Amino acid sequence: MNDKKKNTNKMLLATLLLGSLPLAMAQVAGYPTLDRVLFVEECVRNHPDRLRQEMIYKCTCLFDHVAERIPHAQFSELETAANALSIAGERGSTVRTDDIRERAKRFRAVMSEGRKSCLFQP
Repeated sequence: MNDKKKNTNKMLLATLLLGSLPLAMAQVAGYPTLDRVLFVEECVRNHPDRLRQEMIYKCTCLFDHVAERIPHAQFSELETAANALSIAGERGSTVRTDDIRERAKRFRAVMSEGRKSCLFQP
C-alpha cells in the first residue's frame, strides 16, 4: 500500500472515530466523571445480592437513562428532594412542601422508568 493510500485510510479512520465522540458525550452531557462513577458505585452497593458485573452494566444503563432525562444541574436538586421526603419525624415535616413533593415525584419516575428499561428486577 502506498503512503498516500495509508494516509487516506488513517484520516478516514480518525474521522469515523472522532465523529462518534459527540454522540457518546451527549449521553452524559454535563455530568462530571466523578458523579457518574459515584452513581454507579452506589447503585452496585445497593444490590449486594446480585452479581457485581451484572449490576455494573445495569447501573451504567440506569445512569445513562437518568442523564438523558435530567440535566446535571437539576440532578442533585431532584435527588435531594427525593431523599428529604424520607426524613422521619418533626425534622422531616419542614421539607414536605408541594414543590419538594413534585421534584421527588419527577426523580422517582425517571428512576423507575430507568429500572424497567435496564431490566432491574424487584
